[in-house]
Amino acid sequence: MTTKYTYWMTEPETHQVRETMENLGLPVFEAKKAVCVPLSKKVKLSIVDPAAWSSFDICKRQLSWYGVSAYSGLFLVVSDVALTTYNIDAEPATIITESGFKPDSLPEKDPSVIARLSQHPLFVRKCPEAFNDIDGMDPVQQDRWLKIMGVRGISYKDLFVIHCANHSNFIEPEFYTQTPDGIAPYSIGKTNRSCSACLQFFNIIGKEFKIKYVIPCPGAVLFAGLKVNRYYKVTTPESKNTTPLPEPLYEETVPSL
Repeated sequence: MTTKYTYWMTEPETHQVRETMENLGLPVFEAKKAVCVPLSKKVKLSIVDPAAWSSFDICKRQLSWYGVSAYSGLFLVVSDVALTTYNIDAEPATIITESGFKPDSLPEKDPSVIARLSQHPLFVRKCPEAFNDIDGMDPVQQDRWLKIMGVRGISYKDLFVIHCANHSNFIEPEFYTQTPDGIAPYSIGKTNRSCSACLQFFNIIGKEFKIKYVIPCPGAVLFAGLKVNRYYKVTTPESKNTTPLPEPLYEETVPSL
């Protein structure tokens, strides 16, 4: 994957991007289903419509975080280059690059750690009700999801707990590395135990941290061609914009360490 710049924009701002690209004769990919497709090296510039976060059955439950986030209703723009290259005045939400990061500890197989993280009060409070509703999924649909994602040797319910623990570590980190910019939480499991990494790539979860190290989930490997078990560095640049984001539907809390 080349470097990717991600932006959250209003509809008028997104219209400006489309118009600018049209005037330059450059194509714009419209992501209708899998929101991670724009991370593919084959896609130079992409726009994700707000409706896409709830229109793809494979990821619909997992992406319910978008609907309760500060970005709900906004469009996502993903580009290989900073939009200022096209004279578009916009600040990236994240900059995503490959990294050689390797953690000291990868606790995905420690049941006590997984249980503790998945039940952390801050995670439980922020977690959307729809995300937790795995009982609402038909068992046949659960098996289909596991097969599509190439996940074996674990039940859907047991895997879900690991998914919760991984997201929790980007909300109230227990596993992180120290950087000059503060702590950097990281994915606690390999690709086949991760889910909806786009939530970290696009700052829906973990925007409080300037640096995150994120392993792509099976979907990001399947749909965007990201590398299995490779950590990607997600940088949140210092914003110069003083306009506050809309309030999320859950209570924002500064993580305590």
